[in-house]
Amino acid sequence: MTELKPVAEAQEAIFSMMGRAPGETIALQEAAGRILAQDITALIPHPAADISAMDGYALQTNENALPAGTAFDVTGEAAAGHIAAGRLADGQAMRIFTGAYLPEGADAIALQEDVHKKAGSIILQEGVKPGQFVRPKGLDFNQGEGILSAGTLLGARHLALASLAGHTNLPVRKKPVVAILSSGDELVEVGRAPETGQLINSNSVFLRHALQQTGAEIIDLGIIGDKAQALITALEAGRARYGQFDLIVCTGGASVGNHDHIASDLMADSAAEIDFWRIAMRPGKPLIAASWQNIPFLGLPGNPVSAGVCSLVFVLPAIRVFLGLSALPETRLMPLAIDMPENDRRQDYIRAQYVHNSHGQLCVKPFGRQDSSMLRNFCHAELLILRPPYAKAVLAGENVPVMDIPASL
Repeated sequence: MTELKPVAEAQEAIFSMMGRAPGETIALQEAAGRILAQDITALIPHPAADISAMDGYALQTNENALPAGTAFDVTGEAAAGHIAAGRLADGQAMRIFTGAYLPEGADAIALQEDVHKKAGSIILQEGVKPGQFVRPKGLDFNQGEGILSAGTLLGARHLALASLAGHTNLPVRKKPVVAILSSGDELVEVGRAPETGQLINSNSVFLRHALQQTGAEIIDLGIIGDKAQALITALEAGRARYGQFDLIVCTGGASVGNHDHIASDLMADSAAEIDFWRIAMRPGKPLIAASWQNIPFLGLPGNPVSAGVCSLVFVLPAIRVFLGLSALPETRLMPLAIDMPENDRRQDYIRAQYVHNSHGQLCVKPFGRQDSSMLRNFCHAELLILRPPYAKAVLAGENVPVMDIPASL
């Protein structure tokens, strides 16, 4: 019986092949969706001074509570974006609006609805405590304080925070450059009507968009025929035209049939080295992990579900490793909606959907057929049920480990 590499060992080997993306500095406005390469600190504090949190009157309490009935002379006005002139003295107040810097000497705010106004003065109708309705300098963050950590996937909130902290440029991980290609005489490109015996190359469509969502730049080397040396010829031409790749992913031609040449091409090339070939998983058994000219190479099966599942389990996590992120997708336990039989020696990734049982409990239900050519089945799956090698039969209601398929895929 052929030795098959366990999934966990295969993942460890593949991830160890990946280097780390170097850093680069780009404009903050261009950094959405990128991975922060370094911890960053605030260049300026926020707020930059004590400011008013409400519309009202700035007062001086001298750290003593002011009782209702206390009167103040109103000496001026402070608005956001305008610095009030002068210093408040005892018995003085200044009209102030939300976001305005407190005038010098002020340390509390009386709400406008909590005072009685007379000509040129106010009388407190509610007591005022020191610091009341004041946002102190650095309430959000101070200069030099850490605000974002390396490894953060930069979204709108992160960019807004970085900009408020004074940043106009950010250090990010370089985008991975991934070369993709597909092997098979039967394949035609999207947009070309397939003739008898031909098939549209959906694998390249999946890989392109799945990898782009990880932040990768894609170089599509197209379709290669089922003949010896086609792989190496395509890779050499692609390298000459586009330069360095960080990863190469090929679909199809990874099996052991007479028309499958990917493994033999790599074995015959002095610049290539195969780490392992064939994994104890279903779907996706004939996966090749290798290097070519010191570039990590993954040869995925050609069946679309096999290619898709292998992408979720190996390819996309490998890109996360390259970007310095945690690699493996999260798994959790969910109850089954129906019974499942025992498993054989291969780890199974079973396409499934969420359903509610007769008690209203959210459960997972596998599709009836799990053929690796059924792309519609894979498209409508919401999760994969993980069945370890030799897992025992499971009854409806019992928990099984599951891995969600991202809705974006």
